[in-house]
Amino acid sequence: MNIHVVVEGEVGEVLVYKDWIPYVNPSLSFVSHISKTTSNNFSIIAGMGFPCYRNVIVNAIADLKTYNVFDRLVIAVDSEDYSYVEKKNEIEELLSGYDLGIDVKIIIQHFCLETWALGNRTIIRNNHQCPLLAKYKSIYNVKQLDPEELPDYPEQGYNRAQFAMRYLRAALNDRFRNLTYTKSNPGALLNPKYYMQVKERYEQTSHISSFNDFLIAFQ
Repeated sequence: MNIHVVVEGEVGEVLVYKDWIPYVNPSLSFVSHISKTTSNNFSIIAGMGFPCYRNVIVNAIADLKTYNVFDRLVIAVDSEDYSYVEKKNEIEELLSGYDLGIDVKIIIQHFCLETWALGNRTIIRNNHQCPLLAKYKSIYNVKQLDPEELPDYPEQGYNRAQFAMRYLRAALNDRFRNLTYTKSNPGALLNPKYYMQVKERYEQTSHISSFNDFLIAFQ
């Protein structure tokens, strides 16, 4: 099976998907460009954020017809301030005008990739030392409660995706002194143990339910 993947973000999501996809399906191997696809490969293209990713999706569809070696198109986007259903409907409507002729899977990162990352319960220490993390945890404890229900943080002007990113960064800084997280440097998430903790959270609780989209897309 060959899969072409469009992710909404830029560098960070490409790096995470590049490492995480083979954890789901070890038979798949990454190729750096769509033209290098042979057998059991996946390629990834960055959507460059909203609204640019809409044009990237359209261009990806054209590429699929040009190379004609793919069995599946996967599109991964954040729901951000929309509901899961609203965002999925948006992507389905965009695709409705095209006769793709291959399988299509839509991944809705509800509400962002960092929400899934906060599903790793081991990154938040019980004896944490960071005052900022303590503040965030007092607002919403993602170790016990579903990260997908994290609220926004209007006192700081953060929507829920911005809050999730800062929450994740604070947790990692507290847990690992020299480790941080940025959109362009998601290094902490690339460890296979990190992925397994996220998967375990999904499997053992009713939390981060949208992570199932990711698992299904690459089976």
